[in-house]
Amino acid sequence: MPSKQIDYLYLEKGQLSDNDHMLLQRAEAVLRFSHSPYSNFKVASAVLLEDGSISEGTNQENAAYPSGLCAERVALYAAKGRSHEKIKTLLVIARDALGQPADAFCCGGCRQVIMEYASLQDEPIRIVMGDHAHQFVVLANAKDLLPFHFNSSSLQ
Repeated sequence: MPSKQIDYLYLEKGQLSDNDHMLLQRAEAVLRFSHSPYSNFKVASAVLLEDGSISEGTNQENAAYPSGLCAERVALYAAKGRSHEKIKTLLVIARDALGQPADAFCCGGCRQVIMEYASLQDEPIRIVMGDHAHQFVVLANAKDLLPFHFNSSSLQ
C-alpha cells in the first residue's frame, strides 16, 4: 500500500511571512471574544482571502454540547458568507486556562470544512497552526490535514 508523506514547516514567530504576521495580529486581537467558559481553552482564527480581506473567528462554546463552534469554522463561514473570493491562508492560535500558548491543531470537523472549501478552488489553502511553544506548523496545502477526505464525489 502506498504511503502518504505530509510536507510541513515548523517555524518560529519571527520566521512567519508578513501576511502571516498580519493574520496572527488579527487572531490575537479577537481572542478575547472567545466564549469558552467550560473548557477555558481560547481559540482564535484569521482567514486571508484572495482580495486581501480578512475574516476572524473565535471558538464559541455552549452548555448544550455539541452546539458550540470552533474558531476556524466561525472565521471560514463568516468569510464565505460575505465573499466568493478564494481562501489563501487560515491561521489558528490557542491559549490555555492560564493564557499560555497551546496547541491549535484543527479538529476533524474543521479539517472537513476546510477541505470542502479547498475543493471549490483551484489553489491550495495554506494552514498555519500555533503550538504550545509559540511556534507554528505551516502546511502549504490543506489537503495534507486530511488526505482521505469526504467530498461531493463521495455522494455520487
